[in-house]
Amino acid sequence: MQLLRQIRIAARPTPVGNRKIRGLSTAELVGIIVIIGILGALATSYLTNLTAQARTNAGIQNAQALNSTITSALNAGATVDTSSVTAAIAALNAGVMVGSGPDAIVFQVNPPIVNPGSYTLNSTTNQFSYTDGRLP
Repeated sequence: MQLLRQIRIAARPTPVGNRKIRGLSTAELVGIIVIIGILGALATSYLTNLTAQARTNAGIQNAQALNSTITSALNAGATVDTSSVTAAIAALNAGVMVGSGPDAIVFQVNPPIVNPGSYTLNSTTNQFSYTDGRLP
């Protein structure tokens, strides 16, 4: 019985009392700040690369949209000004119409291309290609 009482007494938590509550030391705070700074620098470079890749992918997809729109319009008999990239993109942004009245078909790229300087137009095949990552 004595052994059981000793185990019960030892199992009781000790009262906290008036112990001082301590915070982090200066060295610990500096270490935490350094770690957060390193993580921030890594995240910044990762996000910069991710943004550049997203802009390139958007430009490539826009060129594909331009290609499908101009191909469809030309196959339907539309007249598209392909004398320059700017003129062709402006025409596709505004919409190219085939026919008239209620039977008219409009070929228009959506969303509109806002930076035609990022694209080139092959004059023989009438196909667009994306040239750089300077999208707004």
